[in-house]
Amino acid sequence: MVNVLLIFLAQLIYSAADVGQRLTAVKYGYGWHLLTKPAFLAILAIPGFGLAIQIFVLSRYEVSKTITLLGIFAVIITPLLGVYLLKEKFSVTNWVGVGFAVFAILLVSAKSH
Repeated sequence: MVNVLLIFLAQLIYSAADVGQRLTAVKYGYGWHLLTKPAFLAILAIPGFGLAIQIFVLSRYEVSKTITLLGIFAVIITPLLGVYLLKEKFSVTNWVGVGFAVFAILLVSAKSH
């Protein structure tokens, strides 16, 4: 259970960094000049914490389970952050798509006998 929570935390960090990058880009405009903004550069460093957690979990947990959970959490967390932090609109069709994506990840990761 601890490994699952750590994987969730790693994906939450990745998704939060993506949202932070988007917010910073909206604030300063898209382009190469973003690489001169300290706020954007700081946000680029955040996924490193998620990677450190992921590497720790990979040293203790099966790769196939880790990657499957990262995929599922990414498909769930990212839209939620988009809706709540970026005020994006998500329809019922979008949420059904998220459900299908989770199901597809589970199917791909399922072991055949």
